[in-house]
Amino acid sequence: MKKIIVVLLIIALAGTALYANGNSDTQSETTGSDREFVEKYPEIAYGPVDGKSMKDYKFGFSFGGIADYANPVEGMANMAASELGIPDITIQTPQNWVQNEQNQKLDGLIASGMKGIFMMTSEPTAGNEQINKMVDAGIFIVTMGGPPALPSKSTLTLATDVYQSAYDATIIVIEAIGKKGNVVGLSGSLNDTNTQKRFKGIEDACANYPDVTLLQLVGDISSAESSMTKVGDLLAARGSEIDGLVAMDYYAAFATAAYMLENDNYDHIKAVGIDSDDKVIEAIKAGKMVGTMSQNPWAQAYISMYTLKMLADGWTYKDGQPAVVDSGSYLIDASTVDDYEPMVIGETMKMMQTWTDRFDPPAGR
Repeated sequence: MKKIIVVLLIIALAGTALYANGNSDTQSETTGSDREFVEKYPEIAYGPVDGKSMKDYKFGFSFGGIADYANPVEGMANMAASELGIPDITIQTPQNWVQNEQNQKLDGLIASGMKGIFMMTSEPTAGNEQINKMVDAGIFIVTMGGPPALPSKSTLTLATDVYQSAYDATIIVIEAIGKKGNVVGLSGSLNDTNTQKRFKGIEDACANYPDVTLLQLVGDISSAESSMTKVGDLLAARGSEIDGLVAMDYYAAFATAAYMLENDNYDHIKAVGIDSDDKVIEAIKAGKMVGTMSQNPWAQAYISMYTLKMLADGWTYKDGQPAVVDSGSYLIDASTVDDYEPMVIGETMKMMQTWTDRFDPPAGR
């Protein structure tokens, strides 16, 4: 995380505001480096605007369940908070992907005085019902990672275009196998709308190549245990037939990397995964996987904090802007595996340059 912060300081040219404990109710004197930030983004107010105090910028985060995907969130969100001169975030995430458990965490955040929350729901439909209740109670909500059931009263969702990511990953695999051979696609729970979108991306990519056969789609890979079992069974039964493998689920990518690293019999398979688990990164460095499609939780956390600050200051999301904003998906391969975090953070900063264009400013500005 220290590496992320250093890179952000270099890219964003933003100073660090002294609000580490988040308890101050008044704005401290702006430092020289903070003034540089204000000058760079003068439309976004630094610290409390007139009539507000630090209590109006108490923001929280809740992910749908414990997952490595959310690991960059705290560092990125607190970097944004530091730049904006507001308190650090408070995190409350359920252990399991169960909406009732997340609702208890969310109720705790609200009871502690949170004015805004960015989150991914544990369950799309039940989670959206909770979002609507919170917005009706005056809480600003931004969603990330994956959208709740739509329509939603969440201001917007920052998420990967999962269809495009799976499509692009499949094209990379097909090119790696010489545009000829058998491809297998892996993904998560079949009840997850993202799984169906990912499978469609894999299918559509394969359909563009007459000499490529989509051999099999394997779903319901949604836990560490099921991933090792299902991927292991697949490779044992059909490993010799498979030329390319697209693993569009965190656990599926992890299991693919584990088996590729442990068994030379699968060296003929060209595989692309998703996310940046250590095992996947190890497989890329060892030449056992072509690459992985990094999602962008860095941007999702960083931009969510800016959005909550803007909403608290009276900005409104423009009519006609999309409910789901693509936060990007980027290939990590042998050429970028050692510096993918700076690459993804750099793309985040590009998004920030035009982020306020999506909003109407407060009255009087």
